[in-house]
Amino acid sequence: MVKKKDVLLKIRDLKIQGYSDESWVDIIKGVDLTLHRGEVMGLIGESGAGKSTIGAACMGYARDGTRISNGSIEFDGMELTTATESERRALRGSRIAYVAQSAAASFNPAHKIIDQHTEAPLQYRLKKRVEAQEDAMQLYEKLRLPNPTEIGFRYPHQVSGGQLQRAMTAMAMSCRPDLIIFDEPTTALDVTTQIEVLAAIRDIVEEYNTACLLYTSPSPRDCGPDLVCRLLLEKGGGGGG
Repeated sequence: MVKKKDVLLKIRDLKIQGYSDESWVDIIKGVDLTLHRGEVMGLIGESGAGKSTIGAACMGYARDGTRISNGSIEFDGMELTTATESERRALRGSRIAYVAQSAAASFNPAHKIIDQHTEAPLQYRLKKRVEAQEDAMQLYEKLRLPNPTEIGFRYPHQVSGGQLQRAMTAMAMSCRPDLIIFDEPTTALDVTTQIEVLAAIRDIVEEYNTACLLYTSPSPRDCGPDLVCRLLLEKGGGGGG
């Protein structure tokens, strides 16, 4: 059995550059972090501090107009800075999942929620369609979605913002990843819904011993004090999020 204290993600002296005015400039100037299995780390910073850029780097990915210029990003023993693109791509969605800030913008409005949920398990051949649908319903129930056996058969515009955010968390959990990266998951939600979403996230990560990196703006309400184990304050600018 995997121990909660096992190190899953280790970043050392991470430096990222952005291209501006025909030259590369430093935007992330040396970040160190260690994330253990089952741990939730909050990365807090103002807009432009570089939170999203660091989050992308945790997947071995450099956003458009940026490049990883120095440092080590080790995920479960694999050095992502030297891994091949196919090796990094194999991790995304299966072992590392990403939950975007806007669930409404992330779902395809033309497809039912459950069909989008089952896409990754089918792609990685982890489950057959019926098994993936049954698993989706179980996750919907664990994430406190109403009518868990039928809500997935709705289209994204037919559910509320808080419900859609939880459905996206369920979709991120569909392959039982080791790490989930949450991009300001409560920004567009009202206070009551924020609490509900954070509580649901807390329950699901505790049950499956999933590590989480949750980055958000410097608001105590958005940080999820009952969810986050450790906080990392990001200062500076130019990082694009």
